Amino acid sequence: MKLFKTIFYLFITLTYVSSYSQVITRKTIKIDKIKSLIETANHDTIKIQLLKQWADIAFLTDTDEDLRLQKEIINICEINLANNLENKTEKWFKEEQWIALDHIGSIYLYDYEKTKEALKYYIPSAEILEQLNHLNSSSITYDIIGNIYQDLGNYKLANIYYQKRIKIDDKINIQYSIQLKADSIELAYERENRIKQEKLTKEANILNEKKEKVIFMFEVGVIVAIIFLIIVIVFLIIVYYQWKKTRSQNKIIETQHKQLDESHREITDSINYAKNIQDALMTSTVYLQDVLPKSFILFRPKDVVSGDYYWVYKTPNNNIYFTVADCTGHGVPGAFMSMIGTSLLNENIIEKKVNNPGEVLDNMREKIIDSLNDKNSSRETRDGMDIALCKINFEKLTLEYAGANNPLVHIRNGEINHIKANYQPVALTVGEKKPFTNHKIKLKKGDMIYIYSDGYADQFGGEKGKKYMVTKFRKFLAYISPLDVKEQKKKLDQEFDSWKGEHDQIDDICVMGVRV
Repeated sequence: MKLFKTIFYLFITLTYVSSYSQVITRKTIKIDKIKSLIETANHDTIKIQLLKQWADIAFLTDTDEDLRLQKEIINICEINLANNLENKTEKWFKEEQWIALDHIGSIYLYDYEKTKEALKYYIPSAEILEQLNHLNSSSITYDIIGNIYQDLGNYKLANIYYQKRIKIDDKINIQYSIQLKADSIELAYERENRIKQEKLTKEANILNEKKEKVIFMFEVGVIVAIIFLIIVIVFLIIVYYQWKKTRSQNKIIETQHKQLDESHREITDSINYAKNIQDALMTSTVYLQDVLPKSFILFRPKDVVSGDYYWVYKTPNNNIYFTVADCTGHGVPGAFMSMIGTSLLNENIIEKKVNNPGEVLDNMREKIIDSLNDKNSSRETRDGMDIALCKINFEKLTLEYAGANNPLVHIRNGEINHIKANYQPVALTVGEKKPFTNHKIKLKKGDMIYIYSDGYADQFGGEKGKKYMVTKFRKFLAYISPLDVKEQKKKLDQEFDSWKGEHDQIDDICVMGVRV
């Protein structure tokens, strides 16, 4: 009988192990299939559905993998929601984002050490639910958040979220909301008031101790005061003799300060003079408006002089050249480089009559390399500039463009056409020195052309002190493109000041817009 039981239990065990092994194998095969489908998915909605299937498999066996997949779903939703979507599509992505946030929150909620981490997911989840008008789910989520804050001892925030739930419950006419209101407020404030009372009692005891110490210290203070007075008298005698000694030193320091002030004044005068020279070399606003009446220039140097510059010239055959450049550095070093750049543009376009923007940049690069690098020295300088150079003909409605790191944005009917620059400066480079590409674009009346330096997009600001970023900048250009050019400049100024806030301007800014 014993032998029979042993054989029976052994059979059962082997059967279980075999079944479990088969389940694991099937799951592995299914996951591999899902991964393959994700790689070939042609739309993010399909990718999300596949990721959810994968997460369902990982839910019971691998919590870390489940969390990773849910966060990937959230990330995909955020990327899509950043774009303008149809209402139905936008609602779908928001619902998928909420489901993933709520799932992650629930995992952290039941992990005692990570309960606080759950708030990072439940709070945005509740906000999305209100946007979707899922009031029942929103009420439950606010209650969970209130409970977490209550467990953490933050009764003020707990009560705030309880009140949010009560407000929603009243809206959807849930009958128990009045009792919930009474219970939540009483629970939150009862604990908070108890803590406050304990704190007041402790402070009263400390105050009594301090009073006793004051009396004792007063008695001690009288003795100390007498000793202190003697010390002060001795100290004043020492100070008097020290003062006589340092008086002569102060006269020397005063003379040095005067010399420093004089040097500073001379430097300031030199910088202001450099600004006058730079302003004289750059295209005047009068000439700019005459040649390009439907255009604007947003020019905001970081310092008195700028490393950014703009330049415009109209040829006798009605070709108009215009450029925005960003020289190495800002302030005085950048200003000197901008003067070199302006001079080289005059030489190539006006004097030598080079009409191909790409060839102009090639010639400028060679000249800068030859001028700034001493052949008899081992030192190589990589000073130069990033530049966008355009040639436009309004009669033929044609545009030619060449760029060194600085791109061109062409907007037609609100659609952005981003023309990439060559990823190399007009300077000595580490890699292969390639000819600059000369792009040709057919224009239509009403089109907007924008060229710019990187100062605007690189500015730190906003609520989180982050960079404005190029993508956001291009979208803003598309938003303002239907407006009059003067109004566009005003909007760009307002947007920059609003974003920068109290932050310092980090770089020179130059943006040019031209209406076709």
